[in-house]
Amino acid sequence: MAFEAHRARLTAVAYRVLGSHADADDAVQETWLRLSRQDANAIDDLGGWLTTVVGRISLDLLRSGRTRPTVPLDNQLPEPTVTLDDGPTPEELVTLGDSVGLALLTVLDSLGPTEITAVVDPVELALMDLPDPV
Repeated sequence: MAFEAHRARLTAVAYRVLGSHADADDAVQETWLRLSRQDANAIDDLGGWLTTVVGRISLDLLRSGRTRPTVPLDNQLPEPTVTLDDGPTPEELVTLGDSVGLALLTVLDSLGPTEITAVVDPVELALMDLPDPV
């Protein structure tokens, strides 16, 4: 049906007006019901007609108060505080990761196959190229 080609745009218009996906879906559904009562072939510009109808339905929902009430969070949330991030920079994290990775490989090279199985995750163990046990 031609309505489905316009559904995403109608939902976006209704959402911008109403601010809720559920209310936007209700407005789009009501638009579809109104279209089903009309002769769609008699409408010259179906996209424009649908946009106008969904816009008017959305405004009617806002005016009637049928939309879900919103609770202001202004007085419930604490005041935001700005703190300095004294943690490592991204470059330092990369350097640390590289050095830890190299140290881990050095340790694994010094371990035997039995010791490696106690340290390494079995999935990672399957991916590693280990010598056959003696």
